[in-house]
Amino acid sequence: MKKQMKKQKGFTLIELMIVVAIIGILAAVALPAYQDYTVRAKVSEGMIMASALKVGVTDMFADGGVDGIKAYAAEIKADLANLKTEKVTGVEINATTGEIKLTFGGIPQLTGNNVIAYKPTIGGKDLANDNSTGTIIWSCSKGDGAATTVPTEFLPANCRKAASSTSTGGGSI
Repeated sequence: MKKQMKKQKGFTLIELMIVVAIIGILAAVALPAYQDYTVRAKVSEGMIMASALKVGVTDMFADGGVDGIKAYAAEIKADLANLKTEKVTGVEINATTGEIKLTFGGIPQLTGNNVIAYKPTIGGKDLANDNSTGTIIWSCSKGDGAATTVPTEFLPANCRKAASSTSTGGGSI
């Protein structure tokens, strides 16, 4: 008579070890990418704030030239306590060029490199009373002359490239 073989149930130890190794490799690859993503999400809070500030700079420049920017910068400085958030700890508008600088805090991965700047230009030149006709182009990438210090991997997508992004409020003057 033939002996009946028992059917194997469950997994062998080697199969379990292979599955654990695969999960470990996937976690080792995914975890750093996820951490970069979470920092980028925190930095994007500044983008939302900057979009409103860009509209303000554009409108004030359209209405009053460089003096309008100067008045708006003073208004933002006076209201700084109301503008700060958990992640955005500083907001500054350059009174002569209209450049917006946001300083981040509470994001340990940024260390001292925690500023994202949005620089406005018309025709590649800084905003000025004698350079006030055309479309304002806002740039936040390091390659376009903005004072951004946030490491490239944590910047929003439109700030990682050298191309400029167009203003979302104000447009042509």
